[in-house]
Amino acid sequence: MHPYMFFRNDPAPALRYARAYRKPSKSGEALRRWLRAAFRRWERRKMIAALEAMDDRLLRDIGIYRNDIPRLVDGFDDRELRMRPLATTNAKPEEIYEEVCRNVA
Repeated sequence: MHPYMFFRNDPAPALRYARAYRKPSKSGEALRRWLRAAFRRWERRKMIAALEAMDDRLLRDIGIYRNDIPRLVDGFDDRELRMRPLATTNAKPEEIYEEVCRNVA
């Protein structure tokens, strides 16, 4: 039998050499990756909280359903996760409209 066909389903030979081809990691690289992942999870939670604080009418206006928020935020890149709403979440729509009108005039 051909050696490829014989060892095709045996992952052990490939795993023996995997460590030899892996480049050595720097000491601070693992810490940097962990911190970057922790910061990204924190930004993701903040974005989900900001979107969930919006009322249903506003979410419909931007084309998002409330149950799609976590899935939508998972698709964001780092730049999009850093975005914040322009208006405060606890302000009433009338107050926001009046503030915008004052700034325009």
